[in-house]
Amino acid sequence: MRNLKRLVIVFSLVFLLVGCNDQKIIETLGLMSVMCFDKATDSVEGNMLVTSTFPSITEESNRKETTIDTIAFSKKDAERKLAAKTEQEIVNGQIRSLIFSEDFAADGINQIIHSVERDQEIGSQVKVVISEGEASAILEAIPTESTGNYVDKMLRKESDQFNIPYLDIHYFSRDMHDDGIEPVAPLVGIEDGEVVVKGAALFRDDRYVGKLTIQESKLLLLMRGKVKKSDLVIKIPQETGYRTLYFTYNHSKAETKVKKKGTEIEQVDIHVSMVGSLLEDTGTKINGNSSTDNNEVQKLIDGYLSNEAVRLIEILKEKKADSLGIKGYVRNSLTYQEWKKIKEEDLFQKIPINVTFSVILQNKGMLE
Repeated sequence: MRNLKRLVIVFSLVFLLVGCNDQKIIETLGLMSVMCFDKATDSVEGNMLVTSTFPSITEESNRKETTIDTIAFSKKDAERKLAAKTEQEIVNGQIRSLIFSEDFAADGINQIIHSVERDQEIGSQVKVVISEGEASAILEAIPTESTGNYVDKMLRKESDQFNIPYLDIHYFSRDMHDDGIEPVAPLVGIEDGEVVVKGAALFRDDRYVGKLTIQESKLLLLMRGKVKKSDLVIKIPQETGYRTLYFTYNHSKAETKVKKKGTEIEQVDIHVSMVGSLLEDTGTKINGNSSTDNNEVQKLIDGYLSNEAVRLIEILKEKKADSLGIKGYVRNSLTYQEWKKIKEEDLFQKIPINVTFSVILQNKGMLE
């Protein structure tokens, strides 16, 4: 019995010592949670301004997070220079987001993406994010001491609601190297001093070429067939003002078919079917039990979405950003040899794309 008590005491002391040692180790680490990349001009020290945040673990620190920046030629060069500006050992395994300014991303981000993918310490859940204006300004506008968690949770929320594409770094890299689709990424900005999600960033290869609003981003996801449940605010022009519909959908399905004659691509058809509810309608004289009114609203939504799809495709073709993966559908409909013959840089711009919608209203709320 005495021996058992001694063993318990010995093991307790060991665990206490190990715990104290771990705490000392943690206090010496600078755990990067986010890295921001802006262009550095007229500098002999590098072509990128890299900003990062480091949560403070020590009890003596008055600030719970420190922000530092440096000018460098690469991500690893930046990490080395950032480490020289703090007493903590830099650790990048907790990075959640890479935020690029529009100017920086317009020149290409392939170098950064490859560096992160080769880094075994960095996890697979890192998100690629584009910022309107300076990326470092996003950190300054976040009202919390944990910027990495804030950005990550904000993007995850918007992605779960199918407002923006979900895209970790491996999805981005896969699409970047795929000759059948172009990558997209979340777009954030600052409004009235607060960080907001603005929509989706369009890419051609690894270069940022344009952006979509939240509404356009939702439509893009619908046409890609990636949506389970979301909502749309639809404004129908009238003689005076707009008729506004608030439509929520809990099911959607997109079917894409390639029409061809031999190896000649005649057209690509996208049909999106949606099932949902109309929760708000500013139109007058609506009878909730009228099938005529129900059919009218369905046709209004169908027509609105079809017109918006035409406008979205025009944007994508103008930017030469095949974010829908149209070339991928064409490629999959052909043999490898046939695909190599017709594959060309402006193939996406040449393909006629027809988009139709079929909306079914399950109910009209309390009017039903």
